[in-house]
Amino acid sequence: MVTCTPTKKAYIYRKHQQGTKFSVIAEELGLNPSVVSRNYHKMEEQGPNPDFYAPPPIPGRPRVITPHAERRAERLITSGHCRDATDVQRVLFPERDPTTVRRMFIRKGLNGRVRRRKPWLSKKHIYSRRKWAEKISQRREFFWRKIWYTDETKYNLFGSDGKKYCRRRVGEELLDRNVTKEVKHGWGNLMAWGCISWNGPGRLHRVEGRMNAKQYVSILEESFLGLIRNPNLHVRNIIFQKDNDPKHTSKLAQAWFKTNKIQLLPWAPSSPDQNIIEPVWDYLDRRIRARLVQPTNLDQLWEALQEEWAKIDIHYIRKLYESIPRRVNALLRAKGSWTKY
Repeated sequence: MVTCTPTKKAYIYRKHQQGTKFSVIAEELGLNPSVVSRNYHKMEEQGPNPDFYAPPPIPGRPRVITPHAERRAERLITSGHCRDATDVQRVLFPERDPTTVRRMFIRKGLNGRVRRRKPWLSKKHIYSRRKWAEKISQRREFFWRKIWYTDETKYNLFGSDGKKYCRRRVGEELLDRNVTKEVKHGWGNLMAWGCISWNGPGRLHRVEGRMNAKQYVSILEESFLGLIRNPNLHVRNIIFQKDNDPKHTSKLAQAWFKTNKIQLLPWAPSSPDQNIIEPVWDYLDRRIRARLVQPTNLDQLWEALQEEWAKIDIHYIRKLYESIPRRVNALLRAKGSWTKY
């Protein structure tokens, strides 16, 4: 039913009591005659002295959680004292079903979501990240194009370490497509080191065993130095990016960079969100998992990684380079804290 204002309700009631037809009242107020009729009969049900300011009745069953309790529950979530609806249900509403609390949060716009994974940041980290962003945000586009981004990552033979979801019916949980296969004595995996530049992906190097400072320098000597010996490249036009991993900042690595006159990019602590090679690793993993024939051993996995690495489109790499100023600005807005990247 269309609800009229109290003033219109009073006008409808008094005019019809005086004998005016609903169609005439509707024409005067610019309403449909059926609206005028329904509102009049609703007021007539209240008796000879209707309350024109009475709120319309709320249909349905009354809510079991009062508005005051809803506000208390919302404060528990936004203050961080409770993690989710189940925690709030145990603290405030032990007699209610957790589903009731979840619906209440959804109604208030607090939807359930998977927590973002971000590196731990101390106050010192946040301060250093903010100062780094303030200093480097003044750089122009040409500066970013000179940077070679590098990093290493791990690839699992049988999928990622995270949760996997599927769509299935009741009773189909043990179908082959709905089961994540595990290896009895652990997941097979390999480590890969790679680098990217404005001109596309560089080399991908397989890391044997656990990387240390000596092996890191050996990789730089073989895969990076061999790459920049290209006649079209000059070491003066290259800025090398690395994070603050101990093997990257070791005396052995620092001596190698100094000997080869490699210019280094100062890097903020705990800042994978500023390293554009990180999304390349995710992109490569998705390409591997999208293959019709999945690798069944580490050698096949390495071959697949090399094939997909060589296929990475240069336009994709350049879009990542174009995102660097936005990443730095996001870090500035966050005052050194986490960003969406």
